[in-house]
Amino acid sequence: MSEDRTIEVWIKYKDLEKRVKGDANEVIRELISFISEVMPRLEFISKLTLTVDEEKFLASCSRIMKLTPEGVVVTGSTENLTDRELILLHLSKVHFGYITRNLDSDRALIGDLITHTKKTAGTVAGRISEMSAEGLVERVGKGEYRITTYGLDFFMNSVLPKLVALGGKE
Repeated sequence: MSEDRTIEVWIKYKDLEKRVKGDANEVIRELISFISEVMPRLEFISKLTLTVDEEKFLASCSRIMKLTPEGVVVTGSTENLTDRELILLHLSKVHFGYITRNLDSDRALIGDLITHTKKTAGTVAGRISEMSAEGLVERVGKGEYRITTYGLDFFMNSVLPKLVALGGKE
């Protein structure tokens, strides 16, 4: 009576998967081939994909944003920020509040943007239109906007350092 030495392996990484069945040498060869083929593609795709790690976002923003019983507050000076930077700051603040569960939505109303930026409705609407075209913000409803992944990345790399330099607290 001969012993069945067939091995069956199923490997899955994200949406890529492969099922291999055979003797040990065949299975190992197929698995190495799969990993060799998939890993360079994954490394290449990861270089093309823009993501913002929420933990990193919160840690970075904690230098200028704090949670209070009333909501999220900005602790640094904002007087030297441009209209666009003020809009990105407020949308980032809303996102910060949403991630920390202080807000139910990551959306900001146009009226909130006008109030928090202290700019006219025309100025805010104009800047929002420009920033939407650039992919920094997106319209998600009538008069509702949210910051995009690209907008968060831009905020963290361009606006946040400026805010910290203006007096954000560690």
